[in-house]
Amino acid sequence: MAAPTKPGLGHRLSALLLLVLVIGGFYLLVDRILVGRYHFYHDRLEQTQGRLAQLERMAASREPIQRLIANIQQDSALSAQYLPQSAPPLAAADLQQRVKTVIEASGATLRSTQTLPPVEEGNAVKVSISTSLVGDTESLQKILYNLEAQTPLLFVDNVDVSARDNRPRLPNGRLASYTRVQLTVQFEVSGYLRKESG
Repeated sequence: MAAPTKPGLGHRLSALLLLVLVIGGFYLLVDRILVGRYHFYHDRLEQTQGRLAQLERMAASREPIQRLIANIQQDSALSAQYLPQSAPPLAAADLQQRVKTVIEASGATLRSTQTLPPVEEGNAVKVSISTSLVGDTESLQKILYNLEAQTPLLFVDNVDVSARDNRPRLPNGRLASYTRVQLTVQFEVSGYLRKESG
């Protein structure tokens, strides 16, 4: 029976190299998994701490903001910004009259107004009318300015403008040799009533 041969230097170096590769692979695997998870959770922790700090700042500013809102609600000048009527139908009728007056004063022609359903928004009721008119750019500019510069506050929304060239009639009945731009305009005008408490 032959005696077992001792491994040579080449075999020992190969085994040592293989051991180094296994240990290095294990280290890289641990590094990728554990250290990667550490970085992931560290980043999440920083994000959460940042969000917590932001929420704490918001909570700290809540009390002063609530005091400011209460002061604004108690301001007597604020009530002048609401429509003075007590019911939406009365406010809508007044709003129609205001719009008619502004349109006629601008030189435009009122075609129609229509009351829209009232909408509750927080502690107020939005009263709106839809309006249709014919005029020119100058009259439209005056109308929009005069409506939004009023007290109580009025808001103009959903403006739809279409234009066409128009040859006006002269006093003698003939058509003029020039054209003017005629606008057909539709928009909504809204104001707010204080909601009755109780």
